[in-house]
Amino acid sequence: MAFQDVFHQVSGAGTYGASANVRIAGRNISYVRCFVKQGGILDGHKAIHIAQLYNPDLYYYENNEPVAGLNIIPSAYDVFHAFFAQGMSEVVPELLLANPLAVGQLDYDDVCLKATVIGAGGSWEFKADPSVTTETEVSERVWAVPADKFTTFRDLALQRLSTLPSGVQASAYITFNGGDDYVNFTGGNTALGYLDWTKDWTLGITLVGYPQHSDAKYQCLFASGNNVLMIRRGGVNQSLYIASNNTGYASQGINTWTPINDGDRLQFEYNSTSKHLRYFKGQPGAAPQLVGTLTVNATNIANNDPGDDFAIGRGNGKTNYEELLHFDGGVNNFIGMQGPMGTTDRLSYFQSVGEAFDEQSWYPDLNSWAKLGEDPYPTVVDTVGGLTGGELINGTEEDFVPIESPTEE
Repeated sequence: MAFQDVFHQVSGAGTYGASANVRIAGRNISYVRCFVKQGGILDGHKAIHIAQLYNPDLYYYENNEPVAGLNIIPSAYDVFHAFFAQGMSEVVPELLLANPLAVGQLDYDDVCLKATVIGAGGSWEFKADPSVTTETEVSERVWAVPADKFTTFRDLALQRLSTLPSGVQASAYITFNGGDDYVNFTGGNTALGYLDWTKDWTLGITLVGYPQHSDAKYQCLFASGNNVLMIRRGGVNQSLYIASNNTGYASQGINTWTPINDGDRLQFEYNSTSKHLRYFKGQPGAAPQLVGTLTVNATNIANNDPGDDFAIGRGNGKTNYEELLHFDGGVNNFIGMQGPMGTTDRLSYFQSVGEAFDEQSWYPDLNSWAKLGEDPYPTVVDTVGGLTGGELINGTEEDFVPIESPTEE
């Protein structure tokens, strides 16, 4: 069921603690904005603005207790990401979602993009501005975009504002707290060869929530035996690293100077002949970016030590110089295959929105597809069957986060 065809519920506390539950028709929502309240009660608190085409806009404010005269929600982040997961298009990462069917006209040039909403909903403007280094909200409907990045931003925004994702992106996902929880498959990987530096393979995953850290620590994304693929947390420099000793110490990596954003789909393609590990990323519905290519060095080849196991997000529990953190954030739709996906199928993989991977042309080539969070807790099933014995380790049932099926009209 497409976003515009169903109702979407927001639950919170209203004036004097009364219930503030509301269901909004998808066709009536033009955009969802996450912002920080300026001035007055709850100054500095995060908030959600739901703009509607035919009804007054709704505002919800994040707080732990009811506040007279305001609609209160426990987490603006959760509301924003629930709408994103249900199929809205992300225009500004973490800050602005749009319903393309609510956009009546797009006007643009090399320094400005204006999106006019159907009816009396007004418009939003995105303007090139050399004084900012990231997308910055100037007012409720005006955004400043770094001038040197405006063309890239404009082209991606045009694509997302012109294309409505078909249906929800997922019915559930798994969230890691970065402490000690991870997904582990106990068998099957010896035959598959994921993270084996002598085999060809492709791995992909979609992030649902990605907390930003700038501590330069290594966190594990994938692991098998002692071979690990890591992301080094560096703010705008979220770098790719690998190792064959299950640690961040003596690892090998590339500084990509590319941030990872919430909702990004990541793909890693390894060629054992060239020893090249290529790293792609992008938002679902958009063409991927080749972030960088890492050439696996002789040390890692010599120490190659994969296992029959395969894990997502597994750290090593150490707190010294060999520390490798468990992954922090939400994950969904893990895929794996022996060999390369190829340019055409990769484009299709990134541009596919929703989770009907079994309807895609590249699906028969997959050796693994784990939907993550959609099986009975704590089980994690590889629906293709390449990996076996999957489950969430050290988690709780709440880590299987359902995205509630919207109520139909």
